[in-house]
Amino acid sequence: MKIPKILSTTRVSEVNGVTQQMIDEYGKGDYSADSHLTKVFDHITDSNNQLGIAIMRDSVESELAELDEITDNEVTLTHGLTKGYTCHPDENTANRAGELFKMVDKYGLEVKKKSYREEYPLLGSMITESKTEPYVACIAALPGCDERFKRLEAAVNNFNAKQNVYLSVKDDQNELSSATAIKKQLIAFINGELVAYLDVMQRVNTEMYGGLAQFTANRIAENNSAVRKRRNKTEAETEVKVEE
Repeated sequence: MKIPKILSTTRVSEVNGVTQQMIDEYGKGDYSADSHLTKVFDHITDSNNQLGIAIMRDSVESELAELDEITDNEVTLTHGLTKGYTCHPDENTANRAGELFKMVDKYGLEVKKKSYREEYPLLGSMITESKTEPYVACIAALPGCDERFKRLEAAVNNFNAKQNVYLSVKDDQNELSSATAIKKQLIAFINGELVAYLDVMQRVNTEMYGGLAQFTANRIAENNSAVRKRRNKTEAETEVKVEE
């Protein structure tokens, strides 16, 4: 039985998953007498842990972008609602709105175009300011404004909470490579070191290495099959679009 190599087109999450399966299977046996295999799996375990962290970091970055879109929308709605009230036919309502809008417009819609590090402290300041007089009275006098500011504050808090998670991971792993780079290195190591070694050792000592070699071969084969099916499906869909 020849152990296949992991396809380079395997996704980062798939590499992380199939590698962890092999690590778990290795942990079930006693290979302490084989110092080389121990070193190989120590390296694989460390690399896969790094890959998992990089995947989480990339995922959080994507989530931050989505949360920022929500915040930006709330900024637009808050700005629009307060501005709209300045045109209210009731003079007292319009005056209240004018006072509130002057504060909101000080931060402006341009705040959405700033970097996260600039945007969110500014929005935090605006929210804090909105809780002082005379803005508390203005908000109370304008139907819907209280809810609008609460939603903006919730959006800002949600973003800040997620950003804190991201920064803690980023600071702890400041020199960590991208998930894609780690994936490439891990695939190359597994194919070049683990697969090649187990291919030889399963013939030398089937009793000791046969089970691990078979497990490794099965998991990689399953992974490669899924990758090929996805590739064939993509190619077929491309051909259909070309024909159309």
